[in-house]
Amino acid sequence: MFAGEQTIVSRFLISGEDWRPIRLRARGALRALVVVANPASGEKYGLAPVDVAGELARATEALAGIQMTVLAPGGGVSLGDLAAKLREDFDILYMVCHGRLVEHEPWLFLEDGQPVAGIELVQAIRELDQRPRMVVLASCQSAGKGGAGMAALGPRLAEAGVPAVIAMQGNIFMATAAAFMKRFFKELLADGQIDRAMAVARGEVRKADDAWMPVLFLRLRDGRIWYEPGFGGSRENEFDKWRSICASVRAGRFIPILGPELGDDLLGGTRELARVLADQHGFPLDSHDRNDLAKVAQFIGVEQKRSYVCDAVQNQFLEQVRRRLSNATSGAAPRTTLPALLDAAVERSRADAGHPFRVLSELPASIYLNASYQPMMLRALRAEGKDPEPVFTTWRGEEVPRRPEPKTAKPTPEKPWVYHVFGMFGKPDSLVLTEDDFFDYLIAEARLDLLLPALVGQLMQSSLLFLGFQLDDWRFRALFRMIVTRQGTRTLRDLSHVGVQVNPSEWSVTDAHKARRYIESYFHGGGGAPDISIYWGSPRDFLTELREQLAQAGEEQTVAAQGAGDEWF
Repeated sequence: MFAGEQTIVSRFLISGEDWRPIRLRARGALRALVVVANPASGEKYGLAPVDVAGELARATEALAGIQMTVLAPGGGVSLGDLAAKLREDFDILYMVCHGRLVEHEPWLFLEDGQPVAGIELVQAIRELDQRPRMVVLASCQSAGKGGAGMAALGPRLAEAGVPAVIAMQGNIFMATAAAFMKRFFKELLADGQIDRAMAVARGEVRKADDAWMPVLFLRLRDGRIWYEPGFGGSRENEFDKWRSICASVRAGRFIPILGPELGDDLLGGTRELARVLADQHGFPLDSHDRNDLAKVAQFIGVEQKRSYVCDAVQNQFLEQVRRRLSNATSGAAPRTTLPALLDAAVERSRADAGHPFRVLSELPASIYLNASYQPMMLRALRAEGKDPEPVFTTWRGEEVPRRPEPKTAKPTPEKPWVYHVFGMFGKPDSLVLTEDDFFDYLIAEARLDLLLPALVGQLMQSSLLFLGFQLDDWRFRALFRMIVTRQGTRTLRDLSHVGVQVNPSEWSVTDAHKARRYIESYFHGGGGAPDISIYWGSPRDFLTELREQLAQAGEEQTVAAQGAGDEWF
């Protein structure tokens, strides 16, 4: 029944512990970590030696088309080394080892000495900032056996937050496993849909007596492990969008609008910030509300003073950056000041040619509209050799807002403004943190017009690039309405605008495909608003392709100019 594409099946679980959104990667950037454990002590437990060379060859064949890293092949693998390697953020963990289920508890033979309790592997993966999107357990009885299945390793990994787990319900022949895995990964790379690939792979081995051994535990509602970046639609449509966007960027008539999730590889995001603060302060509302920083800050503000909320958010952000830098360098980052940590983060972004902050600092923008509280963009621009100026409004408790006039009367690409629309760390009166803050800020904006007139003038004549937002997020919607409800927005409808959006987060929508259609319809210029084209991908995907498109446009422009010169002169 389940050996074909007509009927796909998985054991679908909802994590009771992990409410973080599942961050997928583009198909071409998928990374796999392969672990083949063959400890010498396995012999005393009556276990046959693992054919390491054969297993690596089968893994290499199965994972063709995916970047593959092998961890210490040939012998035992310590759990500590495995956990340390996983901090490098792999999409797939492919693990081959012997396993046993003893009194409903899974045990793995990873290293010399005693077997490792499966729950220790679960805990090591639970503690990662970014967990593998899929774990493949090619170990005996790793999915349980008979009625004990839900107590075994596969379900526990799924419950701990791994989006997809493939495990074995019992002993499986190597030939069956090899044929199954080869077909599974080939189908997975075709469209990224795990449960469909699983069904086709079952069909590949349906004649084997142990064909029923592989089992899938899934918590992805649409079953996809990767996405294909781009605008969607026809190639002609995508070409036209890029041509228009590149023209605006080359002319300097564009404004990057930076969301709170931009650069989350180095800084983390507001959702992570909210979850930790919620845990620390006993947040009592529903689990999905724990990802909403405004809701969590509102609760803390009611329980404590507002100054305490500002300090708590800034201190936790500092700890978030420190932990990421520590993981990236496999060492302990010092407990130091926020400016020093941000300087270290900028240094890491400068070493990565495709990092969003580095690419943005190289673009000829005169204004950056920043919807996050941290000044990373300012520091990235200074590292690029530019002289940016921070701009913000101190709006709380003032009948007339204090709006410091920038020293630079007219921003330029060499001396750009970085406008912190919701305030910035170090300026507590400027911060828009709690739900009440957002309401009060919007009321003040409607009465007093908090944005600088020069900024508004630029907004009305520029292509807008929304980066680092989830476009169904309330923070983005508020900023979007602040822009499009102003007088003079007619000129915006004559320009191209882009919202960069990875597929909607698993925790926030029930039907990802319907959500995508809804978002695309919402930003299609209804009600006189400008038409925002949705780019499905990450800010890195978009900015990398933008740089490539700009280079290509520059070559074409040079060729055209040379042709025109030959003709006219």
